[in-house]
Amino acid sequence: MNIVLVTPLYPPDIAEQARYIKETAARLAKKGHGITIVAYAHIPEKIPGVRIIAVSKRTLLPIRLIAYTKALTSAAHTADIIYAENGPSVELPVTFVSLLMRLPFVMHIGDKAAHERSAKNVFLRYIKHLAHARARAVIADMPATRPEILPFQPVSLAEHAAYDTSWETHINSLTEIFTHV
Repeated sequence: MNIVLVTPLYPPDIAEQARYIKETAARLAKKGHGITIVAYAHIPEKIPGVRIIAVSKRTLLPIRLIAYTKALTSAAHTADIIYAENGPSVELPVTFVSLLMRLPFVMHIGDKAAHERSAKNVFLRYIKHLAHARARAVIADMPATRPEILPFQPVSLAEHAAYDTSWETHINSLTEIFTHV
């Protein structure tokens, strides 16, 4: 399956959503899926076997949205599904491209702060409503947080096993959703 991951944050950004998209892409690629990431990024971190299309955050908003929409349209030509991280700068282009190309997409609510900000602004709330209405599924679950490894502290193998198990469960759940959408 060819999957396009769409995100407003990607490493080297340090937000949890950036790490989530990178880990999701790496794990889906290991399962044999064709993965393309379309991200707002300046110098994105590479992942073996994953194509990354970066749109600079350093341009004016209207130009950036147009460039992002063009990049997403280009990536979506070979896609079976789009998996989008929430945020108005992604929700607007993904809704437009999904309608234009008649391509299903799944929305992930990974950035709770952006989700709450969208509820307070009429224009952003409208964009969010359009995206959620068009999405085939809206999910909010996240795998466990990666255990921190500290110097001179014992490493908990049980925590790492639970982390890997939660990711395996999450990726299997996503794959199931993608195949039935």
